[in-house]
Amino acid sequence: MAVFLLGFFLFPFISLFRVSLARNPGGTGYGEGTRFYVPGTWTLDNYLRFFSDPYFVQMAAFTIELGIIVAVVTTVVSYAVAYQIYRAGALLKSVLLLVVILPKFTNVLVLMYGLLVVFGSSGLVNKFLQAVRLVDEPIPMLFNLFSVVLGQTILVLPYCVLVIAAVLHAIDTSLSEAAQGLGASRARAFWEVTLPLSLPAVWVSLLLSFMWGMGAFAAPYLLGNPDLYTLAVEVDRQTNWRLNWAMGATVAFVLMGTVTVLMLAYSRMQREGARA
Repeated sequence: MAVFLLGFFLFPFISLFRVSLARNPGGTGYGEGTRFYVPGTWTLDNYLRFFSDPYFVQMAAFTIELGIIVAVVTTVVSYAVAYQIYRAGALLKSVLLLVVILPKFTNVLVLMYGLLVVFGSSGLVNKFLQAVRLVDEPIPMLFNLFSVVLGQTILVLPYCVLVIAAVLHAIDTSLSEAAQGLGASRARAFWEVTLPLSLPAVWVSLLLSFMWGMGAFAAPYLLGNPDLYTLAVEVDRQTNWRLNWAMGATVAFVLMGTVTVLMLAYSRMQREGARA
């Protein structure tokens, strides 16, 4: 295990940080005899540029915002779906689980392009809305924040649903039945018994979907627009388009550092809340 962590995590992590401190030669990297970065050089210019350039600062702020939105939306939808699975009979439970898991058997690109077909101006959703006379003009559902959040939610939803469903099934049903036997309504029994006991799964879902939202790449790239690009997209643009490996490594390292800091802060809040 130590060798695995050293070879596949620690060494690439250190190498990435080292490249982020190198100077960019300024060439294309192809056909000019120049490299993608200047080995042996040390500079903080890449980090100074990142934190002083409004372009990168705004992108970092949007990445965090997207992570929060995806975390909230995914967790709410996941809990609703997981609760239906929890309450369903054996046959319906199997069908619902299959529907939830099925997207993970599909390639991410195929899934994203499927959303383009379904939610496009001439897609199935707009055609249905126009057919039933709910709208006269197609609703713009693509290349905006809605489509990015939708795509990212679909990607992470199965994991969150399975986590929450597993915790719900571990709750003793007699507790809710006892609450109802003492006069509580089904809704009150849910709010005061089932929901508090399932909160650990809710926190896990928030944490998991937040990480996925922060690292969003396919959904912003294929379903969004340049104003909705995240730091993960910028890593690809700096590395493969602009061939500026030093800046690409800097953006990647800042992204990892931001996620780590926010996750540690979140974990600390959780521990303090549990003690209280």
